[in-house]
Amino acid sequence: MDKIALRRDLATALTLHIHLLQEVEEISEENMEAFTFMMRSFGFMLDRAPAVLYEEKDEDDLNYMMFQYYSLLTELKYNILMSFPYATLNGRRLLELAEDFPTTYEKELKNWWEEKTGLHIEETKQTILIEDFSY
Repeated sequence: MDKIALRRDLATALTLHIHLLQEVEEISEENMEAFTFMMRSFGFMLDRAPAVLYEEKDEDDLNYMMFQYYSLLTELKYNILMSFPYATLNGRRLLELAEDFPTTYEKELKNWWEEKTGLHIEETKQTILIEDFSY
């Protein structure tokens, strides 16, 4: 995994999140709960991102941040699909918007985490496996 590429994925995710917020024209009442859920999820996913991008800490800090980001993004997609499949923002389904976020090294960082901790990571905590989200 390339540290620069991981940082690029993280910067892209932050930029996409900012653009989502900038482009909100109107949120219908029926989509408000889904939108709020999605924005809060991105907030938790990207909370440490500025510090990780700014500071030159050890490589494990960046890897762990990106492992969490990729894992939480997959979980967000499952949750949107299961709870808010038809919710839209500016004419696009929320799941489509979530698909725009980068997942370049998702599999590699899952493997990194398993090797580092000795723990096996299940692909999903959900009860249904959706092949579209597999890496």
